[in-house]
Amino acid sequence: MHPILFSVGPFTLRSYGVMMALSFLLGLGLANVLNRREGRSFDELLDLGTWIMLGAVLGARILYCIVEWPQFQAQPWTVFAVWQGGLVYYGGLIGAALTAYGVMRFKGMPVWSYADVLAPGLALGQVTGRLGCFLNGCCYGREDHDLGVVFPALADNVPHLPVMLYEAAFCLMLSGALFWFWGRKRFAGQVFWVYVLAYAAWRFGIEFLRGDPERGVLVSSALSPSQWISLLGLVLAAGFLFTFSRRPAGR
Repeated sequence: MHPILFSVGPFTLRSYGVMMALSFLLGLGLANVLNRREGRSFDELLDLGTWIMLGAVLGARILYCIVEWPQFQAQPWTVFAVWQGGLVYYGGLIGAALTAYGVMRFKGMPVWSYADVLAPGLALGQVTGRLGCFLNGCCYGREDHDLGVVFPALADNVPHLPVMLYEAAFCLMLSGALFWFWGRKRFAGQVFWVYVLAYAAWRFGIEFLRGDPERGVLVSSALSPSQWISLLGLVLAAGFLFTFSRRPAGR
């Protein structure tokens, strides 16, 4: 694992930050392929993508601080130290979704059409994001001496399941499936909510293999915060898919 790519004086280039930037570029690039098929301009997509990126970082940080609040109580101002790490994907997804919805409604953009365009790129961005987790040595799994990998950053010399690589592989397949499905969708919003449904189901299951304390505790220790959110995502996705399937394609 290589959490730091290189350092020059006070400047340090972290692999996780590089992979997150790559995630944004790859996701935006794939979204643009579908957006062009809709006959829309890249400029409008780029503007929306910039807002989404800001909302994602803010949401990811807020959820992390909520889940890990005890560590911030002594020094509450450190909640702004994003460069020190501490982001939660689901928080980023929620922040991005709320930001995107607000911007699109304000500009009169077709919300669900754009959501479908963005969904395959969203899954593709998660691939490099999880590879960034692997390079950083975070989000690792439970101890497993047969299938595990030793993460030097833990300094325990114990093999842990590389669940971030499992998720990277899943999201790569999901991105390809959503890209294929986009041209076969029956109504606007279907691709996006299929993404939510598929990822929520996957995330709920893979969380049982996680072993890092950064998972946090919310409501109860029986399920992780991400599992509670996954359950909510499953209900929302199923509800929206059922509702949208019974009405003409819309925004």
